[in-house]
Amino acid sequence: MKEEIINLSEREKLVLYAIVKNFILTANPVASSLISRSGTFSLSPATIRNIMAQLEEKGYIFQPHTSSGRVPTNVGYRIFVDQMMRRSRLSSEEKERIRQAINFGSGLYDDILRESSRILAHLSHQLSVIVSPHLGEGIFQRMDINRLGSDRLLLIIYIKSGIVKTILMEIESDVPRKKLDVLSQLLNERLQGLKINEIRTKFKEIVHDISPESSELLHLFVDSAERIFDFSENSDVFLTGTHNIIRQPEFSNFEEISSVVEALEDKNVIIHLLDQSQMTPDLNVLIGEEINDSKMKKCSIITARYKIGQVKGTLGIIGPTRMDYSYLIPLVEYTAQTISESVEINLSYKSLT
Repeated sequence: MKEEIINLSEREKLVLYAIVKNFILTANPVASSLISRSGTFSLSPATIRNIMAQLEEKGYIFQPHTSSGRVPTNVGYRIFVDQMMRRSRLSSEEKERIRQAINFGSGLYDDILRESSRILAHLSHQLSVIVSPHLGEGIFQRMDINRLGSDRLLLIIYIKSGIVKTILMEIESDVPRKKLDVLSQLLNERLQGLKINEIRTKFKEIVHDISPESSELLHLFVDSAERIFDFSENSDVFLTGTHNIIRQPEFSNFEEISSVVEALEDKNVIIHLLDQSQMTPDLNVLIGEEINDSKMKKCSIITARYKIGQVKGTLGIIGPTRMDYSYLIPLVEYTAQTISESVEINLSYKSLT
């Protein structure tokens, strides 16, 4: 992409920048006369029209209607984001509102993520999405085994990040409390410090030499390890601000907005979209066709990673490709950073108490 912008002259860069900035502000095709009147640089409307024609030929802008102004293409937006955009700075008031929202309430992770989604949607005027961490990468801390009647066990698995998972397990016969305590102690000693995914795939190898006196119940755990330690379905999605995306001019067509809303109603689709955007960096921007979903071709996604202990979750905003990247990128980044810091403080406090 850097090679492409080298092929642009200084005039072409200035005109492309002006088109993107004006279109983001107005949602209207940008005419040469508007750029000429802006006073940013002294070029006649005729010269600007010639430069626009060159940019259009290179694929950075297009003319939606005859005699109308120009609109950025997704390639134009990509060049703008990667090479031309000047990041805005969040105000002290905006930062304080984010901190207050995230620290509001009980301090439970669900509350933190829910409030983070709310303030992110409010400040961005876009759709805010937060996906809770992928717990398979979490570190096993301990497991409590409790009896529920004569034919069921309640397993409570604690991950080092402070997250808890509960599982019901059916058993064929009543198991004495003492046997449960012994097995619980043995498993906790053996599993402590391992990643959940490692336990799920290698449970049989990890416990193969445990004492035979626990073999009957242990055999049940071996057979059920895939289910017990499968945390793939434990991601929660916090989505706020659907009304923001509906109000965007790009989605005035009912069919277009319906397809976007339909995609976002599926939790698994949302998780996939945010996972796709986080294949490599901690902060990422996907524009239009870069999103691997045809229903989202008029959208962009900005995402960032946040941390809860050793595990990472993803937050982001979804909106039209005509979004204010220079403001929204630092907004998303700061919100993720503040969540991580808030959770770290909570974890440190818990370790002291």
